Amino acid sequence: MASQQEVKLKKKISSLTQQRKYKKARDVALELVRLNKADIESWFALSQLQEVLGEVKSAVECLYQVCQEPSPMYVPAVQKAVQLCEAHGLDQLGVAPAHELIKAMPNSGAAFFSLGLFYFNLQQFVTASPYFLKSIQLSPSESRPYYFGALSYIYVGQVSQGMELLDAHISKLGLDHRVATIKAMSSNYLHGVSDEAVFTIHKDSAAAVSVKASDSCDREKKEKVKIGYLSPDLKNHSVSFFFKAIVENHSRDSFDVYCYSDLPQPDNVTAEIKRESDHWIDCHGMSDAELYDQIQADGLDILVDLVGYAGSHRLKVFSMRAAPVQVSYLGYPNTTGLAAMDYRLSDGWADPVGMTEDQYTEQLIRLSGGFLCYTPAGDLPAIAPLPADSNNGGVCFGSFNSFLKVTSEMMDMWAELLKKLPESSVFMKARPLAEEALRERIWAYFKEQGIARARVRLQGWSEDINSHLELYNEVDIHLDTFPYNGTTTTIESLRQGVPVVSLAGSNHRSRVGCSILSQVGLDDLVADSEKDFVDVAAGLANDLGRLRSLRQELRARVDNSSLMDRKRFIAELEESFELMLNEKV
Repeated sequence: MASQQEVKLKKKISSLTQQRKYKKARDVALELVRLNKADIESWFALSQLQEVLGEVKSAVECLYQVCQEPSPMYVPAVQKAVQLCEAHGLDQLGVAPAHELIKAMPNSGAAFFSLGLFYFNLQQFVTASPYFLKSIQLSPSESRPYYFGALSYIYVGQVSQGMELLDAHISKLGLDHRVATIKAMSSNYLHGVSDEAVFTIHKDSAAAVSVKASDSCDREKKEKVKIGYLSPDLKNHSVSFFFKAIVENHSRDSFDVYCYSDLPQPDNVTAEIKRESDHWIDCHGMSDAELYDQIQADGLDILVDLVGYAGSHRLKVFSMRAAPVQVSYLGYPNTTGLAAMDYRLSDGWADPVGMTEDQYTEQLIRLSGGFLCYTPAGDLPAIAPLPADSNNGGVCFGSFNSFLKVTSEMMDMWAELLKKLPESSVFMKARPLAEEALRERIWAYFKEQGIARARVRLQGWSEDINSHLELYNEVDIHLDTFPYNGTTTTIESLRQGVPVVSLAGSNHRSRVGCSILSQVGLDDLVADSEKDFVDVAAGLANDLGRLRSLRQELRARVDNSSLMDRKRFIAELEESFELMLNEKV
């Protein structure tokens, strides 16, 4: 039974709350719970006041106190704690109440989804997957569990399982904008799927994200070509390593450069790009219709998409025909599937004449010297001696590419390589490898292949660029991924003196490695079959003399190649843009 003092304090809290004096009411509530720690009603009231005041973490902690003993308020308190954590990104704090919510509501698809989402946001994708699957089982008409469940598979290289969930969503709920985007992107990682099938996926996805184009988009003759670049990645991101050469070197006598930044959180790289652009438009928060109107008002001649389906895109704006000439470039390794996207920039290595044209709705324009021009992020670490020389000749193979690209077929090739070279090891570094469950799964796979755990080093991501680059000093040979090759990672590796072995296929995404290696005179390290990939990598591993020479030569080779020749690149790029205008307008 409440004491007279407790009754008095509760009345005071009620009065102050009615007067909207929330801080004073919170202070009285704190006094009340100190007086009686077992009063769950007081803890609940305190949590509500803290929520109003924005003290969300404290509110959740108070809700924990409500749940110390069974009571009618137990389930509402747990639900509220989960809701607050989900709404405010308190993922680690949300795990415990989400587990309790599942115990209290074992038939709630929403409860299982919430726990899965907390683990997903903590990048514990293997742990998250079963909760999304259970949520789908309990709530098959809810969209989000399919989407996040698919991503939780895809992010750890289980792309086929992820695509199955996307197809289940399409069968049950239809093909919406979000599912279309992730399905198109994920199709690039599928091993053994025909180019025709991947093309069909992209055309279907384009139909899902498109609206009817305007009848015309006329161009008035101007003194300069107005060119716009649209991207959510004008920040510390791989795209910026290649976009800087454009924005910093465009001929201002001939081109007026507009940057449309669809970016929620700018950073120091954003500021650098903004300084170099003639016109900066922060379009994050604009609707597609508003962005279309902005581009129309700016009177662009050419609009270039830098993202494709690789993130938060604005392909609907392109489908509306925002500019007379529309171009896909750089940020995506495949077609957009849009009829309104006129051109795609590439080169003859990544898209050989006669090989890939039927995989695009866009017309291919090939830059003769290569479709990339790389700008380093900053000073490079010194190049260390060859690791194999300190390991009795045992070579360390590396894989620092995004783990989405590490398919089971890719790991089969790596396992064959490690079997062929018993003294060798592999060092895999990627963001999802911070999760213990994923590391254990990979070690278990290699153990089944007869490869000891000690030969397989697994590490999460390094946020600091220098720490990341220094890790290449522990690698002798970098192994490219297939069917989706690396780009930035390949160039980083080469500039740190680490040669890359790549497998080339019949499409752009599997031939970027060929493009890069050919430009630095290492086309002999481009394999044309899985067996050849293992043989080429093993042959290089057995040639320590060549590895030592490449260790010292590669940085200069890259820096003096067409990969970093800005004058060559911008001349070819601007000539291509002029050609597009002449053809289309």
